[in-house]
Amino acid sequence: MSRPAPARDLVGTAVSLVLLALLFGAALIPWWPIYESGAFVLCAALAVVAGLGIGVVGAWRAWPAWAVAVAVASAYVVLGVPAAVPSRTVAGVLPTPAGLVDLLTGTALSWKQLVTVAAPVGSYQTLLVPVFLLTLTGAAVAATIALRTRHPIAAVLPPAVLLVAGVSLGVVHEQFAAPAGLAFLAASVAWLVRDAIAKRRALGGARRVEAALADARRVIGASAILAVALVGAAAVAVAVPMPQRTVIRSELQPPFEPRDLRSPLAGFRTAFAPEVEDRPMLEVTGLPAGAGLRIATLDTYDGVVYSVGGDDGSALSGRFTRLPYRLDQSDAVGEAAKLDVTVLGYDGVWVPGAGLLERIEFHGPRQAALADGFVVNDVTGAAAVRGGLEPGDSYTAWSVVPEPVDDVSALEPGTSVLPPGADAPEELVRRLDEWAPRGGTPGERLAAVVAALHDEGYVSHGRPGEEPSRSGHGLDRLAELAADRPMIGDGEQYAVAAALMAREIGFPARVVVGYLPDTDADADVQTAREPLVFRGGALQAWIEVQEAGGAWVQIDPNPEVREIPERQPDEPNVVSRPQSALPPPEERTPVDDLGADPAPAPDDDDGADDPWLVVLGTIALVLGVLLLAALVLASPFLAVIAAKARRRRIRRRAATPKARIEGAWEELADTAADYGIRVPPGTRAEQAASVGGLDAVVLAGVVDHAVFGPGGPREGDDDRAWASVDELRRRFASDAGPRRSLAAAISLGSLGGYAVSRRGARA
Repeated sequence: MSRPAPARDLVGTAVSLVLLALLFGAALIPWWPIYESGAFVLCAALAVVAGLGIGVVGAWRAWPAWAVAVAVASAYVVLGVPAAVPSRTVAGVLPTPAGLVDLLTGTALSWKQLVTVAAPVGSYQTLLVPVFLLTLTGAAVAATIALRTRHPIAAVLPPAVLLVAGVSLGVVHEQFAAPAGLAFLAASVAWLVRDAIAKRRALGGARRVEAALADARRVIGASAILAVALVGAAAVAVAVPMPQRTVIRSELQPPFEPRDLRSPLAGFRTAFAPEVEDRPMLEVTGLPAGAGLRIATLDTYDGVVYSVGGDDGSALSGRFTRLPYRLDQSDAVGEAAKLDVTVLGYDGVWVPGAGLLERIEFHGPRQAALADGFVVNDVTGAAAVRGGLEPGDSYTAWSVVPEPVDDVSALEPGTSVLPPGADAPEELVRRLDEWAPRGGTPGERLAAVVAALHDEGYVSHGRPGEEPSRSGHGLDRLAELAADRPMIGDGEQYAVAAALMAREIGFPARVVVGYLPDTDADADVQTAREPLVFRGGALQAWIEVQEAGGAWVQIDPNPEVREIPERQPDEPNVVSRPQSALPPPEERTPVDDLGADPAPAPDDDDGADDPWLVVLGTIALVLGVLLLAALVLASPFLAVIAAKARRRRIRRRAATPKARIEGAWEELADTAADYGIRVPPGTRAEQAASVGGLDAVVLAGVVDHAVFGPGGPREGDDDRAWASVDELRRRFASDAGPRRSLAAAISLGSLGGYAVSRRGARA
């Protein structure tokens, strides 16, 4: 490596460092959606400053490569804890021993954790380590390349790697894609211009005014190339239909598996045991009026048990991810709520909440363990914590809770597709037709069903002294509920029956298990934001249906607790007479279509579910995204190559032979400038001698005769001139080798228009 540049050109070094900082700033844009925290900005800025500083000092002191590597490792250890693990510091500055251990272990382990935790992650645990390590190392390498090598243009590669890593490890956030790409493109072109200007000044031999004019033309040309690249990239983004971006995070399996847990609805009756019914379970402040405190949301019914997430695990409601910071609920419709929850007697993995969770903060001695084990499902808002909650735990949850429904009959069904499940039993369908005859709107039929359950249903938990009522919510139990007179059950049966009938009507519907305020006093407490204590007997099950706007609204189908009349004789089976005319076909709904299609015949199987096709499709998608990213990154270089090709074509196809011959000489001068060959002032013969080779001398003679000779150029002189230029270009490429030839092809040297030969070569 040469003597350090900072000792010779402080201004040039400062400009290079500013441009490198801009490159890294643009490359860090895709990382913002991962963190969305001020700690990320501080961490990235510290890494850029430290890395560039190490590169400058290493160039100034002429450190060997191993010394630069040791300096980077030392900076990582010294600055890593306050920058990347701020929770393990003293006064936010001094690292603790535990912080150093976390930093070193996070060097290897934080990468996997980063893509398995729900974004944004903030400064959670050691998740800032990847961006700090990549940025620190990349900045040091980029500064070293820029200040100590003969190819400073390659300093654009480390920030490019950081950009690609941010896209790969990040989240699907289209609003940051275009700004990141365009900002990095602009910074890259600025670096190319800086490199070309530095090379121009290193050649020497030109007067100061000519150099200034050449630099001005260079900046104008680079700006034009940037404009072309930006317009082209925007046109591609608009014209090409892009599939949903796939990143590493979107392909990883979630860490929490709810299918391994017992359904909360299966143990519904245990809450009404004498020793549990009056036990205080939860103390809640801030629960909106009319809202229930949800424990779990169930969307899959197999005819025996209502559970979470589908039997095959494919349903989005069964995918839980870690939440170290917050979820973006800006598109959710409802009322913002802040819930303060204290666990009294409740214990279980499900974390009670309301609506769609935005952020949660645990308190107490188990705060760190609870935060580390917390997972959430953004589709349903359900949350859980590994190991479960215990009495004494507390937390604050910020959520968006849908507004209560005033008029169920005005609802229209939403479009969500839930996991397919068992159909409602025949007895329940007959009750549906009795309560809500076909012909009304879906909302009117649903309102009629809820009203009938309230009017005709009676509550019994099957405890000693109560009317017999069998537990369970399988199809046989629901058929028994529909056939009994009077209808007797509890939330376990009424919620499942209401959900199945709502789906028959056309509404996407799911069952929720949680706690419902059931007295006017509780409603007054909710309004006054005073603590509300839920006891075990307040456990309830209700349903949520999706309306046309996309919101999931709460509907309670449970009848009030009242005296149960004597049982009536079983209703005899009704045998209907065949109708003389077939009724018109019923209108199908999205829910009807979930499981109605018969399995395709063997001949109809197009292999859409073939796992190999899925793998090949994923590979093709990833390759396509990488190819598009490569084209965007390469667009400045491709624009330079295209500009030179257009210039060469214009010269070669000039209107007159004389112009074509002069264009050939200008092409030779530009080619020599791109390869770093200095063409001194003088006659064309002298300049040809400096370039070397018989072809250059022949070309100089042809040009001189065409310009100064009597009668102008001879026939065929223009073809001979361009043949000489082509041969010289091949010779330059052969002597320089592939790497220098590529550098010459993308060099901006000839685009500045400073070749000495154009400014008055003498005959």
